[in-house]
Amino acid sequence: MEQAIINGLSEGSVYAILAVGLVFIHKITEVANFAQGEIAMVATFVGFSLSQRLGFPLALVFLGSIAFGAVIGYAVERCAVRPVLASGILGTTIVTLGLYFVLHGSAAAIWGPEVHTFPSFFDPAPMSIAGVLVSKQHASIMAVSLLTAVGLSAFLRFTDLGLALRAVPQNRIGARIIGLDLKRLYAFTWVLGSAISAMAGLLLAPVLFLNTNMMLAPLIKAFAAAVLGGLDSLLGAFIGGLLLGLVENIVVLYVSSYLKDSLAFVFILVMLLVQPRGLFGRVRKENV
Repeated sequence: MEQAIINGLSEGSVYAILAVGLVFIHKITEVANFAQGEIAMVATFVGFSLSQRLGFPLALVFLGSIAFGAVIGYAVERCAVRPVLASGILGTTIVTLGLYFVLHGSAAAIWGPEVHTFPSFFDPAPMSIAGVLVSKQHASIMAVSLLTAVGLSAFLRFTDLGLALRAVPQNRIGARIIGLDLKRLYAFTWVLGSAISAMAGLLLAPVLFLNTNMMLAPLIKAFAAAVLGGLDSLLGAFIGGLLLGLVENIVVLYVSSYLKDSLAFVFILVMLLVQPRGLFGRVRKENV
């Protein structure tokens, strides 16, 4: 049981770090970005090219990939999302679904369908705590995802730019009236959210191996974690990812590995029936 809990937290941290980026973009722009995983995958392939073909050290690979992810985020918001914002949630959702296929096909055309090994930024050797094996790599991913969620929450709460970002979804018309530039705020949100996704891809590639399909399953689980934790809560997304990983591994231990995914989503369905906005979601109150 102890090993199942550790494995669950390790897998859950994988879902959590991607869910944090999803929630950050949705929290400010109310757009569900289905291309988030592919942005991470393409940025990671760029890092792979920097490392294997150009011989860059890992520190520059990390920074270069995150910077490229930020550039993709800006290009996506400026060229694809911004022109269709007036069409509403359905229009922007369809655009992000289309971007998923564009980025996926482009990566396959450039780097091919082969599976590659990606160097780890952390020591992959396991460590033993009270007889339970803990992967240093997964523990590092968990720590990074937690620090990212806490850091973004603090940024939104305690900085002027963060407060401006929080004001946008509360009252967009009011935000314009007081002089906030919504276009720049949206662009910044996509840049930062995509950079976080690129970081997630870099951390996951050594665990999952690098290929064009590596982010499909984690993206679906990240959406589930975000919904479970609450689509307006960064810390909720982190906790939702950990809970999802725990439930999956407990199902494997006591029921069947074949039911791992299905029973985990049944658990989410039950939780949402009890708490429709997620475990940490807030009901937005408006004066009429």
